Amino acid sequence: MTAYSNEAVLEALRRAQYRQVPWAKRPGVFEFLRSLGMMDTVRQRTVAPAPGFHAPVDIAVLTERGRAEFARLSRDERSLDWDARRMHHYVFSGAVAGERAAAV
Repeated sequence: MTAYSNEAVLEALRRAQYRQVPWAKRPGVFEFLRSLGMMDTVRQRTVAPAPGFHAPVDIAVLTERGRAEFARLSRDERSLDWDARRMHHYVFSGAVAGERAAAV
């Protein structure tokens, strides 16, 4: 499996959060994030100015876990040591704060 940096994961989460990324044109990191339960796809109808049939497109979207991880990495990006940590290999803890609280 390919290792991704903290910066690459944050950028992928940001792209899915703020843009509509067709799943067919996704970067490789999207599949990695999907395997961690941070991304999924949603079918979107296409609206085109030209008449005729336009096939629906699957768009990458963040799950709750993905939104929580995006918020965490965004906070980390504003920290003073982000320059040192951004190129480190991304490691997902496997639990978000709400899941940890529910387990206690």
